[in-house]
Amino acid sequence: MLIHQFHYTDVCNLIISILESSFHIHTTKISNMSTFNNEFDLKFRKIIWPHLDIDLLEMPKTKQGALYVLQSSMEFTTLLFAFPEKISSDMLIIGPFLETEPDALFLTHLLKKNGLSESLRKTFSTYYNSLPIAPSVNVISTLHQLLSFFIVGYDLCNVRYIDFSKNKPTLSDYQDDSEFYIEYHKKYKNCLDTLYNHMRLGKDATPILNDYIELTGLLRSNSIEKIKNNLYILNTQFESALLKEQLSATQVGQLSLKNQWAIESETSESKLIKLPYKMLQRYSKLFVNHNVQQYSYTISQAIEYINLNLQSNLSLSTIAKALKKNPNYLSTQFKKELGKTITKYIQERRIEEAIRMLDSTNMTIQQIAHLVGIEDLSWFSKLFKSMTHMSPTEYKEKLRCT
Repeated sequence: MLIHQFHYTDVCNLIISILESSFHIHTTKISNMSTFNNEFDLKFRKIIWPHLDIDLLEMPKTKQGALYVLQSSMEFTTLLFAFPEKISSDMLIIGPFLETEPDALFLTHLLKKNGLSESLRKTFSTYYNSLPIAPSVNVISTLHQLLSFFIVGYDLCNVRYIDFSKNKPTLSDYQDDSEFYIEYHKKYKNCLDTLYNHMRLGKDATPILNDYIELTGLLRSNSIEKIKNNLYILNTQFESALLKEQLSATQVGQLSLKNQWAIESETSESKLIKLPYKMLQRYSKLFVNHNVQQYSYTISQAIEYINLNLQSNLSLSTIAKALKKNPNYLSTQFKKELGKTITKYIQERRIEEAIRMLDSTNMTIQQIAHLVGIEDLSWFSKLFKSMTHMSPTEYKEKLRCT
């Protein structure tokens, strides 16, 4: 039974949270083995490893609970914990995960060890690169400490190893691995489509991003450079998706460069892991704030005109004249739909573009001020500082130091 001051649901959630945050290992609570058989990862694993007979795991209920360690010749490990029968009939699936980085040498050893064709390297590489990497002894030790803290009389020695290594796959199982790619890319595409749809509707897309990270193994590497490469890919995917929408290409490109700079300059793994969520937040904000589809035709035209003519002499009268609209009507409608004056919007866009140029070019501050349509350098500096809380010179110096 649980120590009396703790609730079962809270304990489960805490264990899952700690394992996922400490080791990036996906942990799921299930109520029976049929649920396990329907797990998405299991479907993939059965394609790669058809002889995995999960029905062998008819785990007896125990009074004190038991931890099962599933190992195979395919090099991944999965932990299953059966709760003591007095607490619950539920089980925790922890994993699968790897003990080592699935590099070229790893894959060569894996294929040779199991007598598999070299033509399957791409399939195995796709799957194994989605798995987290963690020493099983550390995972088991952490889990033991948590369980012994919450469960009265939990036996640290109650670990059972189930070795499937004798059930090696055979070449005849792999005449065609197209099933894997059909299933994988179906899930992959659905994940991205759902992610963009949530952004488009202004809904919280964090759970969908979690699914994407889980599927692709975006953050599951011991190499900072590999994590960075994966983040570059995600950033490009976000940029490409938003460029297909009714958004300013300039603003999308500017944000993409800002994210790229953030990835390049970051040296902390813990901060890199937070970057996908910051990128999502930034792109979602751009979507909500600047999606011209949410504005009337007139205001959409005004926004596009401003974005295309930042270097020009922009004012309410010049924009109204270009669009052949009454200035008073345009001013009132712009404030109504965007919640800010047209002058304020122009100023913000000019400083946003100036920041992009400071981030990505070696141009002087005077050149940049000219290119965003502000000839008075003193006014440019004052406007820049009012929006960024530092002068253009201070901002440029900060970039040089980072």
